Formats: sequence, structure tokens, C-alpha cells
Amino acid sequence: MNRPLAFAAALTALLTLGGCAFNHGVTLNNPPPASKTAFLKGRAFTVGKVSVAPDARPTGEMTYHCLPDSMYAQMMKYNLELAFKRAGLTQGNGPAVPVNFQITYRAFESGLGLHTSGLVGTLTFAGFAVVMHIYGVGAITYYDTGPYWTRQQRILPAMAAAITAGMEGVQKGISFYHNLDFFTADSVAGYFGDRGGFTHHIVTLPYPMTVKEYERITGKTGAQLAAICKARIAGK
Repeated sequence: MNRPLAFAAALTALLTLGGCAFNHGVTLNNPPPASKTAFLKGRAFTVGKVSVAPDARPTGEMTYHCLPDSMYAQMMKYNLELAFKRAGLTQGNGPAVPVNFQITYRAFESGLGLHTSGLVGTLTFAGFAVVMHIYGVGAITYYDTGPYWTRQQRILPAMAAAITAGMEGVQKGISFYHNLDFFTADSVAGYFGDRGGFTHHIVTLPYPMTVKEYERITGKTGAQLAAICKARIAGK
């Protein structure tokens, strides 16, 4: 299937977090049909290489993208590995199939009002390549109050959840996009956090990522991360 599959309006994964809502939607390009991935039914999957393309950040935008690309790759891999484990993807017939992901575009906005955050990446596994675009829109009353370097605290776990939902479909012998299609799937493949009020969970991850998660993933303290951002924003 070569045409884009847009489930943006369909993935109404609204999270009730302190009276505010956050929505994630996803668009897929070239997801393989079940007929082509049938040989992967029951296989184990593992997170392979996770990277960030050199030009992934919007030109001239540093404020909300002030950490090194390698750290965003670390964060993405952390969420993917945790999601794969919790969804049982690492359990199955071997040898495990590596699943790679490269972030090709990222827009970490402030989350104020109707500002939009977006993340685009290419997922590859067993010779297949799927381009995934996920976005999040804060409700009009939603505010991000944390430091600039935490603006990706929701969009990265959301992408990890969407990828995991797709791979879960492959492991079960159904199409990659089955669990991502709100109109036919039993479960919405939007992101559901620990405090979400939904009963259909595909995967649960720390949402939003906390400063402690950032510190654990990067091996840096919050103060060190803030200093890195300050220097990069200043062009040093």
C-alpha cells in the first residue's frame, strides 16, 4: 500500500492530565500489508539502531531543540526498548528481527495554546521501510511549564507507542497499520500514559517524560542538561 494512510483525526488519544488534554495523530507512508509480512508472524523483535538525521531540526530553531542529536536518539531508543518489552515484542521465535528507526524531522514546540509538535521518522525492519509522522496538539488550556529542553517529553513516547502498536500487528500476523486504524481496530494506537483514563492500552510508558527520565537516559544531571542547552542556544 503506497498511498499515505492518515489517521490523524482518528487517533483521538486524549490524555486527561491535570484537567488538560493532549492529542496524538499519525500518518503512515507505505506500510506493508499482512500478506507481505506474514513470514514474521510469531517472531521476536528487538530495537536496533536509532538515529537522528543531521538536518532533522527545523532550520534556525534551537530553543526547543537545544540538546545534541545523540541525546534525542538515546531518548527514542529508551522509549522503544521499554515499549517493546512491555508489549511482549521481544518474546517470540528467533532469531529476533532488528527494528531500526531514524528521526528525519522533529519540531518540539512550546505546547502553548494550539502550537504543534511533530516528529517524522523512517522505520525499517526485515527489508520494509515505513515513514511515520506523528504530531501532538495541546488543547487551548494546555501549558508546558518545564524547561525548554523537555519539550519532547510527550512526542517521543507517543512515537514509540505508535511504532510498537504497528510491530505488534506484524507479530500477530495482521497488518502493520491494523492497530493504528481507529476505524477498524479494537484499540486506538495513540499514546496512553500511566494516568490515562482509557481501558484499551497497547503500551504504557512514562508520560510525560520527567527530568529523572532525562537524567537516567542521558547520564547527565538536570543542571548539566540545562547548561548544555544554554550554551547551544547562545551558539557556543
